Amino acid sequence: MAKVNRFSASFLETVAGPVPGALSELHDLLMKARNATVVEALSDEEAFKLKDYLNFFLYETPLLNLFYVRPALDFLFLNSMREVASPGFMKRSHKRAVEITGNKNLRYLNRSRKDGGIW
Repeated sequence: MAKVNRFSASFLETVAGPVPGALSELHDLLMKARNATVVEALSDEEAFKLKDYLNFFLYETPLLNLFYVRPALDFLFLNSMREVASPGFMKRSHKRAVEITGNKNLRYLNRSRKDGGIW
């Protein structure tokens, strides 16, 4: 029997429900941040990352994943925040979309263009 389920939660976290599971995940993130300040040489898995906090708050915020809210937030500022947290995010997501769809003519929003264009 596995120690964690497909959502990376232990058996007790799964039985307890979503709130204790989310609190446990937040505790893990805070411990990563504490350890990052104490120990400088951490493995990649233990490293403190801004994207972990961004993803946690995006997944745990109510009503944020509504089908008409999420694309607007992604366009307005979430993609920019992800680019700061993980440089190259937009290029990787565009490359993944091209690989999945097979369409070479897909365009993505690039706000960092020097000529001010968005395409």
